[in-house]
Amino acid sequence: MNTTTPNEHPSAIVKVDTSNFSEEVLQSAEPVIVDFWKNGCQPCDMIVPFLEQIATELAGKVKVVKINKAENPELVARYGVRGYPTLALFKDGEVADIDYDYEPGSLRSSISEALASLRT
Repeated sequence: MNTTTPNEHPSAIVKVDTSNFSEEVLQSAEPVIVDFWKNGCQPCDMIVPFLEQIATELAGKVKVVKINKAENPELVARYGVRGYPTLALFKDGEVADIDYDYEPGSLRSSISEALASLRT
């Protein structure tokens, strides 16, 4: 389910909210990278191209989703998100890793390391 607005390009990142969180994240067969973001957050905007690339390159192996803070305060509270962006890696319905402090330039290596840890 790729969600776009009229002037947006199709995205490999799935927009998730409380109505589809269980299906898209908790029940996913593949690991899921969840991007908790908020409007007006420059670092949030800066990582989108990296996440798009990862979502495209790892399609079928990893799912990338995004959750907007303002639209989903229940999910933000449930996972203790306090800073933005926050990336959480879910596997088998559980948080396997959560990262509050990373640099956009090291995003790919941070995600690769987290995914590698799931295989061990």
